[in-house]
Amino acid sequence: MSDQQDVSQQIANRFRSLLIGLDTAKQDLPEDKDVELPDFLDQDRDGRQLLRVEKQAQRDKKLNERYYQNFLDKLQGQLNDEVRHRLAEQLQDTEFLYSKLIGVPPHLAEVLDLMSVKAASIGRIEPLVATIPWLVQDLIKMVNMPKYRRTDKQGKVIPVESLRMALSFLGLENLKLVIPSLVFRRWLPQITDPYPNIKLRLWEHAMGSAQSCKKVAELSGVDVQAAFTLGMFHEVGKIAVTRLYFRLFEEVRRDALREAHEAKMKEEHAALSDVVPSGVALQDLMAKSALNISYLLLDKMAFQRLSMASAMQEVAQDKPLKEMSALAQVLVQGRSYNQYRMLKSARLINIEEAKAFLRGLMMPPGALSALKLADLRHLNLTFDEN
Repeated sequence: MSDQQDVSQQIANRFRSLLIGLDTAKQDLPEDKDVELPDFLDQDRDGRQLLRVEKQAQRDKKLNERYYQNFLDKLQGQLNDEVRHRLAEQLQDTEFLYSKLIGVPPHLAEVLDLMSVKAASIGRIEPLVATIPWLVQDLIKMVNMPKYRRTDKQGKVIPVESLRMALSFLGLENLKLVIPSLVFRRWLPQITDPYPNIKLRLWEHAMGSAQSCKKVAELSGVDVQAAFTLGMFHEVGKIAVTRLYFRLFEEVRRDALREAHEAKMKEEHAALSDVVPSGVALQDLMAKSALNISYLLLDKMAFQRLSMASAMQEVAQDKPLKEMSALAQVLVQGRSYNQYRMLKSARLINIEEAKAFLRGLMMPPGALSALKLADLRHLNLTFDEN
């Protein structure tokens, strides 16, 4: 493996850890070893030298805690083995992932395809959007938010109450950004305890990747709408894996609790309530399956004009950047740049790593300068002042 590949792999692994949680990512960084104090300095919080019997009690407590933690780790490992088995089976069923687990709207691809043609109009996309009730509600809710709402000459708020008004207010160019964003946010997993930040980081990464891809596409002469949409949707595989993992973990734990109760295994039954999902196991599943699942789901969406599936497949296959199609290159460059930004914000990447990582992206001229100044967290919609 070349030095460039090694740096890229380290950054990819660290970023997956960051998706789980900042503390998890920090564990992957070098850290100072704990220094053990000699016995004659063993004191309590009041500075009182501990009696031998007290020290023995503390040691016994630590040994018991260590034994119990090892027991929990063993149970967690057994549960995760079964979760991996069941998850691998369910990942084979693309129709289940598409229709049930993620719930891709039937006319989503048709809406996004239609907006990409020159003859697109609000009147043509309205009946298709109307078939997705939650999207209608989200669009109307969005345009009535304080930051977007309009007022008349007297300063009175003009409420938007219909889909046609919402679509017209936003306009086609903004809708090319808004609809993929609302759809992806709808897909995000809701229950990820004890890692509550997973959905927030997935959202930040999808938005940042989409914005970065859009900017790079503008400088590369690549279809901007396709680049933005692919940047937003490329993490749908991680969503599928994450949803399945937490769902199956609870299912497997319930089965284990029932079996322990029936077998009168009191210690195991009590301990199973303390076993939590494994961030390490989830990272491993993401690394092995997420990109390919994203390709399969995008392929099933069957876009006619925004041909994104083939580019997603190239990324999933980890083709060399130089051998990729233009859209696939934009995805790698955009998502990787956003990973760098998120790691930098969390202080999880040093200057030498950043230089080597960004150098390997072969960005088009001017891209890094433009991205450095870009707001990657918000849609930054534009409206006609009239």
